[in-house]
Amino acid sequence: MRILFCNIAWMERYDGNEDGTDKPHGGGAYVELTGDAHEKYNFTSEELLLSDSSTADEYCLGFVETKSTNGTTINQLNIEKISGCEHMKREAAVNDVLVVYCAKYPFSSTNETYVVGWYKHATVYRNYETCQFFSDNNEVVYTQSYNALAKSKDCVLLPKIERRNQKWRVPRKKKGMSYGFGQSNVWFAQGADTNPKLREFLDRINKQIENYDGDNMIKAVKSL
Repeated sequence: MRILFCNIAWMERYDGNEDGTDKPHGGGAYVELTGDAHEKYNFTSEELLLSDSSTADEYCLGFVETKSTNGTTINQLNIEKISGCEHMKREAAVNDVLVVYCAKYPFSSTNETYVVGWYKHATVYRNYETCQFFSDNNEVVYTQSYNALAKSKDCVLLPKIERRNQKWRVPRKKKGMSYGFGQSNVWFAQGADTNPKLREFLDRINKQIENYDGDNMIKAVKSL
């Protein structure tokens, strides 16, 4: 199973914050400094015509920060660490990945991490891609960076109340916990073959995603 866990800022709708009602929380120094988040449109459906397609379709563009080790160089997302992709050390992207977006719940002293949504059958990129959006008079009004792409029909944003269910909680590595997010914003969930508890966790999360039939909060194509 190709699966990637991504830690992003906590937002309710992920359809921008132009009106100031969906302020991002957590997600790193950039969010704290600017009050903004590159992932603010992660669950907004966009109509795009991709270079390898003859017809337009609706997609979600997902951003997760790949932290720099020296403060200036943007790190790659090491897609060869995704299970089943070990041979892709030179590839620019990998297809058919389940990308699970997670965030710390900011309004509690425990700061537990929960699944906020996911992309099925996603393309995950080693380096950031960019997509420009234009106004009616053909001026660039927004440039979105992303390192995951999936059709909107394969994406789900959980309602805020659903996310707090303990079944969606994702662990962070600490004493007594053998798996979970570390310092990085990406977790490749490696080692399931030798870690029965991790395997059990992955099987459960995957089953919950496959069987989910609740509300999906993804917003239709946005107007910039």
